[in-house]
Amino acid sequence: MKFLLDTFSPEAVRNTLEYFPIEGVTTNPAIICREHAPLKPVLLELRELLAGKMLHVQTLQTTADDMIKEAIALKNLLSRTEGDFFVKLPAVKEGLKACRELKQLGVGVTMTAVFSPAQALICARAGADFVAPYVNKLDDAGDGENCVSETVKLFGIFGLKTKVLSASFRNVSQVRRIALSGSHYITLPAAFYEKLISHPMTEMAIEGFKNDWNTEYGNKLPLDML
Repeated sequence: MKFLLDTFSPEAVRNTLEYFPIEGVTTNPAIICREHAPLKPVLLELRELLAGKMLHVQTLQTTADDMIKEAIALKNLLSRTEGDFFVKLPAVKEGLKACRELKQLGVGVTMTAVFSPAQALICARAGADFVAPYVNKLDDAGDGENCVSETVKLFGIFGLKTKVLSASFRNVSQVRRIALSGSHYITLPAAFYEKLISHPMTEMAIEGFKNDWNTEYGNKLPLDML
């Protein structure tokens, strides 16, 4: 499973890239609005920060024709190399129509707000590169883990190249379960990455190493002894 960052904050991107192996950034209208920042300059800054990594940006349009127009404008603005930009479209009938036409035009597509394997399957057949099930919302209303695992299984049965990009998480336990379900990608807010790498037992082990070393060698560091 590969990791992406769910954000519209250039600072969060810079900080996360410094430490964690992320493949790109996803964003959506709700995340953008929380930043209270100008759209175009921030999108361009994100594009430069990501240096060839994926950027997934959602359209706010409701008809296929308008989705296509906005998707092309976004691609022209943000794509630098093949496979570095994906427009996010809603998993509805108009989104399917837009997906099919955009794929013929060479635009990458992520179908978002997916809540069932049936939705995911028809989006994949429409040519989507990614489908994004909302795990936490599914857990509130049903079972996010089963939705992801069944979608992965269906894609395998029918030999579909579409990847599952799981989104919307409340806690690390959900991340573990979705990884075990076979999700190809996952997108998380920046704070989750600290939670994934942190464990109190690790801190205890490091403290034990320090105590053992100090007992034997005092304040001398290994580098000073080489």
